[in-house]
Amino acid sequence: MIPVENAILDIQNVSVRFANGSAVQAVEQVSLSVFPSDKLCIIGETGSGKSILLLSVLRLLPASAVVSGDVCFHGQSLFALSPKQMDGVRGGQISYVPQGSGNGMNPLLSVGFQVGEPLIAHRGMNKKRAIARAVELMRRFHLGREEELARQYPYTLSGGMRQRIVIAIAIACRPKILICDEPTTALDVTIQAQVLNLLKELKAKYNLTIIFITHDLGVVANIAERVAVMYAGDIVELGLVNEIFYDPHHPYT
Repeated sequence: MIPVENAILDIQNVSVRFANGSAVQAVEQVSLSVFPSDKLCIIGETGSGKSILLLSVLRLLPASAVVSGDVCFHGQSLFALSPKQMDGVRGGQISYVPQGSGNGMNPLLSVGFQVGEPLIAHRGMNKKRAIARAVELMRRFHLGREEELARQYPYTLSGGMRQRIVIAIAIACRPKILICDEPTTALDVTIQAQVLNLLKELKAKYNLTIIFITHDLGVVANIAERVAVMYAGDIVELGLVNEIFYDPHHPYT
């Protein structure tokens, strides 16, 4: 397939079904182009296929998933890469913040090591240098007492702090694309605002392309430039945020 010109990420006719006896069709013939410095929100109700679509892009679906179509990153098919090559893309070029990830940190590893681990894996840093870099990165998240926090374990942090740490892990290697799967879910309004403002700061500082999955229209209004509306495994509408809010065309929207 020929990628769309200027697209940093080009999803082309991707379908996903699960061959586990039920043959559920989770995503059906979805095409979507993402451009450099995009702030794209994918919205839709639970079960509409938002997370499954992007997990298929990252090749993180279980073995029962049958995926067709193609995904091009900088013109290169991700589906054609070997597992080792794909490991180099994930975290290094495209980072993913999964839903509820603040509660998914490894309880046995220090916070500083977890923030620095991508630098060890993708940039070849030794542990000491990676943790020092992690402390510098954590300072940009306005956590306070960063050197002390780097030595602590996740259970000592609040939910909002853990969520910011997970985003710090995701951007440690300065990826081209940051995918956030409902990173503000279960956070109170104040912490939610801090996380959204942080994402906007990071986009401006690192020229990030952000793909944001949510079903919260308040979050969409705060962060999005473009919006894709998913329903029953398909994108039923795509447009600028003001078009989606004030001039929707599809009945579901």
